[in-house]
Amino acid sequence: MSSDAPREVRDRQFAQILRFLIVGGSNTLVTYAIFVLLGLVIEPWIAYTIAFAIGLVWVALGSSRFVFRAKFSLTRVLIFIGCNLVVYGIGQLLIRLVEPHGLTELILTSLIVLAVTAPVTFILGRYIFNRPPRHQP
Repeated sequence: MSSDAPREVRDRQFAQILRFLIVGGSNTLVTYAIFVLLGLVIEPWIAYTIAFAIGLVWVALGSSRFVFRAKFSLTRVLIFIGCNLVVYGIGQLLIRLVEPHGLTELILTSLIVLAVTAPVTFILGRYIFNRPPRHQP
Protein backbone atom coordinates (compact mmCIF):
# COMPACT_ATOMS: atom_id res chain seq x y z
CA MET A 1 0.00 0.00 0.00
CA SER A 2 1.45 3.36 -0.96
CA SER A 3 1.93 6.29 1.37
CA ASP A 4 -0.70 8.13 -0.70
CA ALA A 5 -3.41 5.64 0.31
CA PRO A 6 -4.87 7.77 3.14
CA ARG A 7 -4.96 10.75 0.79
CA GLU A 8 -6.69 8.68 -1.89
CA VAL A 9 -9.30 7.60 0.65
CA ARG A 10 -9.85 11.21 1.73
CA ASP A 11 -10.13 12.30 -1.91
CA ARG A 12 -12.73 9.58 -2.61
CA GLN A 13 -14.68 10.56 0.50
CA PHE A 14 -14.56 14.23 -0.45
CA ALA A 15 -15.75 13.42 -3.98
CA GLN A 16 -18.58 11.35 -2.52
CA ILE A 17 -19.66 14.21 -0.26
CA LEU A 18 -19.48 16.62 -3.20
CA ARG A 19 -21.67 14.32 -5.32
CA PHE A 20 -24.11 14.01 -2.39
CA LEU A 21 -24.31 17.81 -2.23
CA ILE A 22 -25.07 17.96 -5.98
CA VAL A 23 -27.85 15.36 -5.86
CA GLY A 24 -29.15 16.51 -2.49
CA GLY A 25 -28.84 20.18 -3.39
CA SER A 26 -30.81 19.83 -6.61
CA ASN A 27 -33.40 17.76 -4.77
CA THR A 28 -33.58 20.31 -1.97
CA LEU A 29 -34.12 23.23 -4.34
CA VAL A 30 -37.00 21.53 -6.10
CA THR A 31 -38.68 19.99 -3.07
CA TYR A 32 -38.10 23.12 -0.97
CA ALA A 33 -39.95 25.22 -3.56
CA ILE A 34 -42.76 22.66 -3.79
CA PHE A 35 -43.11 22.52 0.02
CA VAL A 36 -43.16 26.28 0.51
CA LEU A 37 -45.49 27.03 -2.40
CA LEU A 38 -47.92 24.23 -1.60
CA GLY A 39 -47.66 25.03 2.11
CA LEU A 40 -49.20 28.41 1.40
CA VAL A 41 -52.39 26.81 0.06
CA ILE A 42 -52.65 23.41 1.79
CA GLU A 43 -51.66 22.01 5.17
CA PRO A 44 -47.84 22.04 5.54
CA TRP A 45 -47.69 18.33 6.44
CA ILE A 46 -49.50 17.47 3.19
CA ALA A 47 -47.21 19.79 1.23
CA TYR A 48 -44.20 18.08 2.81
CA THR A 49 -45.56 14.66 1.87
CA ILE A 50 -46.01 15.64 -1.78
CA ALA A 51 -42.58 17.29 -1.99
CA PHE A 52 -40.90 14.36 -0.25
CA ALA A 53 -42.49 11.78 -2.58
CA ILE A 54 -41.33 13.70 -5.65
CA GLY A 55 -37.80 14.06 -4.31
CA LEU A 56 -37.54 10.46 -3.13
CA VAL A 57 -37.48 9.07 -6.66
CA TRP A 58 -34.65 11.40 -7.71
CA VAL A 59 -32.62 10.84 -4.55
CA ALA A 60 -32.99 7.04 -4.58
CA LEU A 61 -31.73 6.73 -8.14
CA GLY A 62 -29.17 9.52 -7.91
CA SER A 63 -27.70 8.30 -4.64
CA SER A 64 -27.10 4.73 -5.72
CA ARG A 65 -25.55 5.38 -9.12
CA PHE A 66 -24.05 8.86 -8.94
CA VAL A 67 -23.27 9.63 -5.29
CA PHE A 68 -22.09 6.27 -4.02
CA ARG A 69 -21.08 4.75 -7.41
CA ALA A 70 -22.84 1.52 -6.54
CA LYS A 71 -23.93 -1.05 -9.06
CA PHE A 72 -27.71 -0.85 -9.37
CA SER A 73 -29.44 -3.12 -6.90
CA LEU A 74 -33.20 -3.01 -6.54
CA THR A 75 -32.86 -4.44 -3.04
CA ARG A 76 -30.53 -1.65 -1.92
CA VAL A 77 -32.69 1.03 -3.55
CA LEU A 78 -35.74 -0.35 -1.75
CA ILE A 79 -33.84 -0.42 1.56
CA PHE A 80 -32.73 3.17 0.90
CA ILE A 81 -36.34 4.18 0.23
CA GLY A 82 -37.39 2.44 3.44
CA CYS A 83 -34.74 4.30 5.41
CA ASN A 84 -35.88 7.53 3.81
CA LEU A 85 -39.36 6.85 5.10
CA VAL A 86 -37.79 7.11 8.57
CA VAL A 87 -36.25 10.42 7.48
CA TYR A 88 -39.71 11.45 6.25
CA GLY A 89 -41.10 10.65 9.71
CA ILE A 90 -38.45 12.84 11.32
CA GLY A 91 -39.37 15.69 8.98
CA GLN A 92 -43.07 15.25 9.68
CA LEU A 93 -42.41 15.29 13.43
CA LEU A 94 -40.48 18.55 13.13
CA ILE A 95 -43.21 20.13 11.00
CA ARG A 96 -45.90 19.08 13.46
CA LEU A 97 -43.86 20.46 16.38
CA VAL A 98 -43.29 23.83 14.69
CA GLU A 99 -46.71 24.09 12.99
CA PRO A 100 -45.59 26.71 10.46
CA HIS A 101 -48.01 29.33 9.15
CA GLY A 102 -47.06 31.82 6.49
CA LEU A 103 -44.09 32.15 4.18
CA THR A 104 -41.43 33.01 6.79
CA GLU A 105 -42.32 30.13 9.10
CA LEU A 106 -42.48 27.69 6.17
CA ILE A 107 -39.02 28.74 5.04
CA LEU A 108 -37.55 28.49 8.54
CA THR A 109 -39.19 25.11 9.11
CA SER A 110 -37.73 23.86 5.83
CA LEU A 111 -34.27 24.89 6.96
CA ILE A 112 -34.70 23.11 10.30
CA VAL A 113 -35.91 19.93 8.59
CA LEU A 114 -33.02 20.11 6.11
CA ALA A 115 -30.41 20.62 8.85
CA VAL A 116 -31.64 17.54 10.70
CA THR A 117 -32.44 15.18 7.82
CA ALA A 118 -29.58 15.80 5.34
CA PRO A 119 -26.84 14.29 7.55
CA VAL A 120 -29.09 11.33 8.41
CA THR A 121 -29.76 10.70 4.72
CA PHE A 122 -26.05 10.82 3.85
CA ILE A 123 -25.08 8.42 6.63
CA LEU A 124 -27.84 5.95 5.73
CA GLY A 125 -27.02 6.11 2.02
CA ARG A 126 -23.35 5.60 2.64
CA TYR A 127 -24.04 2.58 4.81
CA ILE A 128 -26.48 1.03 2.34
CA PHE A 129 -24.63 1.64 -0.93
CA ASN A 130 -21.01 1.30 0.22
CA ARG A 131 -21.37 -2.13 1.78
CA PRO A 132 -20.00 -5.01 -0.23
CA PRO A 133 -22.74 -7.33 -1.50
CA ARG A 134 -23.46 -10.39 0.59
CA HIS A 135 -22.45 -13.64 -1.06
CA GLN A 136 -24.95 -16.46 -1.02
CA PRO A 137 -23.60 -19.99 -0.34
